[in-house]
Amino acid sequence: MTKVKRSKPLFFFFFGRGLQEPLVLVVVVDLKYIIFFHFFLCVFVLFSPSHGQGRRSARHRGRGVSGFFARAVQGVVFMRRGGNLLQTVAGRYAVWSQLRFMSSTPCQLQGSRVGHYRPFSSEDEAQLAAVLTTKPRHVARYVRQSMLHSRRRITQFRNSVTFLMIALQSKLQKGEIAPDDALALAESLMRECVDLRQGDMAHLLFRASIRFRRYGMKIGFQLVKHLFDSYRTDNAKDLMKNMADELRGEESLKMLAVVAYQFAGEYDEARELLQEIPQERLVTSDYTALIEAYGMTSRYDEIMNLVRQLFSTHKANQGYLDLDAILSTGLVAIRGDNNGMEQLKEMALEHRVRLSEKAIGAIMRSRLTSAKSAAEVYNLEEALRHELAVQTLGMAAETAVIARCSELLSRSQKSGDDVMLRKVQHLESVVEECVVNDTVDDIEPSYLLSLIKGYGVLGRFEDMNRCFTSLKNAGVVRDHRLYDEMLRWYAHAYNLKEVIALKEEMQEKQIFHTAQTYQHVFRVLDKYYPRMVEKYMNEMRNKGIQIESFMYPTLLRVFGELQDFHMVEQLYREIKSKVAMGNTNVFSAAVVVQLLKSYQNDMERCNSIIHEAENYGLLANELVQAEIVQFYSVHNRYDYLHALVSRLPYKSPDMYRVLLRDAAKRKDRRTFNALLKEMQENQVVINERIFGVVVLALGYFNDLDGVKRYFHEALMNNAVRTPLFFALAASAFARLGDTQAVDECWRDLVESKVTITMPVYNKFLDLYMANNNVEKVQQILNTMMKLVPPNPVTATTVVDMLGKMGRLEEMESVLEEMSRSTNAVPTQVTYHQAMNAYAKTGDVAKMEAMRAKMKEEGFQENHVTFNILFEGYGRAKRYEHIKELVEERRSKQIPMEEFGYMGLLNIYSRARMVEETSKLVEEMVASGVPFTSRMLSAVASSFSHIGDIPRMEHYISLLLSHPECRHRDVESIYLIYSKMRDTVKLQELLDTENLPKTQFIYNVCVAAFARSGEHTKVASLLTQMEEKGFFLTRNTSITLSSLLLKAGKLELAQTVLKWKGCAPHRGEEEGDELAADESQLLRADNDVSSSSSSSSSLIPETTRDEAAAVVTVGGGGVTAS
Repeated sequence: MTKVKRSKPLFFFFFGRGLQEPLVLVVVVDLKYIIFFHFFLCVFVLFSPSHGQGRRSARHRGRGVSGFFARAVQGVVFMRRGGNLLQTVAGRYAVWSQLRFMSSTPCQLQGSRVGHYRPFSSEDEAQLAAVLTTKPRHVARYVRQSMLHSRRRITQFRNSVTFLMIALQSKLQKGEIAPDDALALAESLMRECVDLRQGDMAHLLFRASIRFRRYGMKIGFQLVKHLFDSYRTDNAKDLMKNMADELRGEESLKMLAVVAYQFAGEYDEARELLQEIPQERLVTSDYTALIEAYGMTSRYDEIMNLVRQLFSTHKANQGYLDLDAILSTGLVAIRGDNNGMEQLKEMALEHRVRLSEKAIGAIMRSRLTSAKSAAEVYNLEEALRHELAVQTLGMAAETAVIARCSELLSRSQKSGDDVMLRKVQHLESVVEECVVNDTVDDIEPSYLLSLIKGYGVLGRFEDMNRCFTSLKNAGVVRDHRLYDEMLRWYAHAYNLKEVIALKEEMQEKQIFHTAQTYQHVFRVLDKYYPRMVEKYMNEMRNKGIQIESFMYPTLLRVFGELQDFHMVEQLYREIKSKVAMGNTNVFSAAVVVQLLKSYQNDMERCNSIIHEAENYGLLANELVQAEIVQFYSVHNRYDYLHALVSRLPYKSPDMYRVLLRDAAKRKDRRTFNALLKEMQENQVVINERIFGVVVLALGYFNDLDGVKRYFHEALMNNAVRTPLFFALAASAFARLGDTQAVDECWRDLVESKVTITMPVYNKFLDLYMANNNVEKVQQILNTMMKLVPPNPVTATTVVDMLGKMGRLEEMESVLEEMSRSTNAVPTQVTYHQAMNAYAKTGDVAKMEAMRAKMKEEGFQENHVTFNILFEGYGRAKRYEHIKELVEERRSKQIPMEEFGYMGLLNIYSRARMVEETSKLVEEMVASGVPFTSRMLSAVASSFSHIGDIPRMEHYISLLLSHPECRHRDVESIYLIYSKMRDTVKLQELLDTENLPKTQFIYNVCVAAFARSGEHTKVASLLTQMEEKGFFLTRNTSITLSSLLLKAGKLELAQTVLKWKGCAPHRGEEEGDELAADESQLLRADNDVSSSSSSSSSLIPETTRDEAAAVVTVGGGGVTAS
């Protein structure tokens, strides 16, 4: 095909000779665009009124569009015989264009190849003709509904419009349709062309409308506006200018030419042409069209000047101009300029102008942008009603109120109020009335969106779905906007089942998809459904939908959590390529934060990301600063951390959050309290995320009163917006042994109506599973499964729960169901949890069988796998096989690490294998493995088991001098001396001021001194416990009361049993989850853009795997899980 280059677009018109109706061919040729438009108004001799009974040739006999193609080819043959070369080329291009658009369009790529393609037939033509005759204003709705039943919906639409233009011209000629109805039909079809991105058809319709003026049909501003919208999609201002050049040649179309010049950005041309038109010829509709054009092109000063000029030369309610309509239009058009809007509002009050509902709605929307709460919205509404002296503001303003309240309530804990519900119900009644009266096409799209928003934020999803279904049946759902709004609220409620169902419905009905559509889907899928994320990612790519800037943080977080660094790297490269092309907004602060989280363990890569963020000026962003400080804290780079903090002019709330977290990680209560005091002095508002960090940290500091105080303060201040806070508070209460408070957290969470996300479900499952509360676990699972389908993470949690409870048959059945599932396929963590369950019972046969199945699924064995194997064979006392496993591990080049060494130490020491224990410690020293506080505690306990007291004392001294000595490890020292009955050492430890004195330590000492008969010391310790508010554990109470019974002190024994109740023994209740909780504390904020999709309360998979190798050292004093 030869490419024709010209400086300006050319329009060619060809008229068939001897035809009753004209044959018009339009070809646009430009440097950037080669656009071939349809044949339209293609009426041949056989279709002319004078030859209505003519016969078609056998060669080209066809029905409907098939015949249309034959007649089109016949026309081209005619042109080739009688026209010049340019006509011939244009004719060929036109036929090629018809075939090309019939076979492929951009929107058609979005559809799935389902259903049977049925070509446009004479039956379709007859049905369209019937609707055009009986209800001409409903034709567009009928065309829209007929598209839903065709696989090639765009082809169906184009064929329908082509036929309608032919039929419309015929009916206008014969006077069978009113010109006003014809104009309404043309405008509705133009609007459909814009919605379906069919710019060439919009251009075609506009030209047809120009020709239809000879039959009495007028051309209004809406046609030009829709044409501009179709051009604006392709940024085709040149086409608009050329159209204006043509329109200005005819006197009656000059005003439309002015508007067209305005849309084309030719403001001087528009101004000069407007001055050529006599003012007495301009009517209200001309001025309102001009004002709308000024508004759409952001020429707000022109609106103010024009309105002032008209009000200075005309008086309200006098003359031929409707100043009410002009000023109302001005208020709507100037909505981008708040000052200008207020000036026009004052002018309306001064001249006592009656504003339209749409104008009042524009004022209301402008004022609501500053509202921070629903109560403030209602106050602003009442103030505007009083200011305008009207009883009701109208549906436009009420719709704006509903929309704003929906946005505010979606970010709060409140679920709405009666005022909001009444407004939404009133809006629904208005929409229903329009449906009944068959005027639903006249409803503003914002009304429908506000209706969905209102019911969505109120949590009335049945009502929301009912309204949506009613609108679909009425043919109002014409594009993706209502679908996206439905997806948004289902995703907000974490109703994954409805999100997927609605997304599949969009695919089936070939509803246009946008980046926002997939954003809602990805947010609710998160990392828990990796296969579905991959599926929809590929689907989006295949549709040709580009990843928008707002999607990158979500996708980076999801793939980062999935440890899919290949995809993270691919997204990062895309971001950098877009930045290189000039789209710097893509590399946002949220992107930097998610990249730092994804590459948190890669220091070199994180330094590179920080350097790149500095080049783009993002280090001034508070979120980026906080995440960099978090990165330095994780890697203990405190020189960099302090240097960065010292350079900041002030500390943001996010900075205080990470600094508080760092102080809690280091167990630095003094710094922690100093930061809280500094926040109070600087009047820093404590937000939800800070409350979560404070509550969790106070749990580590064993400050139950502090946890309760800050928990209730957060609820009273209405600071809680997401479910994460409840999960963190429950974790803190569980650590402190307050199971009743955990129940209250779950109850408050359910009553708060805050959307419960998957990480929060999993966290509460973990807490209740650790407490063996089967009833509560089942209740949470039942609640969760109503909204979300099974996923690997939750199913793995259930497997872990059943395994720890010893319900192995049920665990096996869950594993079988997971194996048959498509969304909850067992992961390596799942197999490890099952192996761990068998290891606990010493069932090495089933453990090995699960190991073999894991290898069959393609998973590679790692350090966690061998740690579990050590545990299993140790429980089975098959020590000879443990040595074989150690050799196998070395042969596979899987290095020994902390949990592996601790597992072997536990096995050898408890079996009194002196030589193996000593050699293992020597190997640890030689290998250079870091001796952490936990490791030193395990080594000391192991030497105590084999009776090597000197080496035990050596490692205890190292432990007490360790800079990061943990409370739990200090408690293990008390346990060692308690089992050795060494009360002298216990007293020395108690007298050491810098050592912690926890409830657990007091219980150990009370039992030890009671067994040794030192009753005076026991009484002193009990008094100290009562003063500190500590409880006796069940084990200590039983030990102490039994000794009192032997001494014949029955009443005193009963008093001990009843004294302050009996708190559960920590060994029975918690286990040691400090490593997991520290990891949880460090990653408490996993999503900058959307807290609702945060996964912070979920323990990372690596920690979960390490938790599978449970090692008890020193009689339960130290547990690594």
